[in-house]
Amino acid sequence: MAVGTFIPTPKHIAIKKAIVNIHSSDNYCFQYSVLAGMNVVSINSNCHKDQAGVYKPFVHLLNIDGIQSPVPISSIGKFESQNPDISVNVFYHDGDQIVPIHTLTFTDRRKHHVTLLMITDNHERFHYLSVQSMSRLVASQVKSKYKCYVCHYCLYPFRKEDQLKQHTIMCQQHQSQQIIYPTPGKDDVLKFTKIHYQFPVPFVIYADFECFLGEE
Repeated sequence: MAVGTFIPTPKHIAIKKAIVNIHSSDNYCFQYSVLAGMNVVSINSNCHKDQAGVYKPFVHLLNIDGIQSPVPISSIGKFESQNPDISVNVFYHDGDQIVPIHTLTFTDRRKHHVTLLMITDNHERFHYLSVQSMSRLVASQVKSKYKCYVCHYCLYPFRKEDQLKQHTIMCQQHQSQQIIYPTPGKDDVLKFTKIHYQFPVPFVIYADFECFLGEE
């Protein structure tokens, strides 16, 4: 896939007001989105956070020596090695789903934790967005109507931050995954249908425990 041309945010994501899509005509959308996640621009400033010109004065803060631009997923590990204060988490927009494709390696050990969303244009070009609120981004996907603390490894929501921290200790030891919720009325009832996978047995015993009840 190629990059370098701005890709508009899908409408169903834009209305969540959870991301900043930086208008860039060059190959540095990754750098701009990382800087946006680092909040190098004051939240209270009157400048437009979706304009690349706002971040260009801060690009020198990132060490991208030997890393090509646009930055492919395979080079993010090298970027983290060269920038010891930054960890990067990347999600991929797949239809109406958000899927983790690069998870945080240095959780709670670095000053800046940056979350990006990758979107594509018919799988020909890709573009990075800066995620400002995970709770808003995955709210509809996790069926939550309230602010929640989302695990970056499995996207499971928690109502309290301390619950997330306890969960993350175990979850970060495994590969990132995506929890898919059943569709009401379609696959929300679990049934055993793999009869042919059962092991044959020589005999079966059925016990009726009512026969053990004594008379009162």
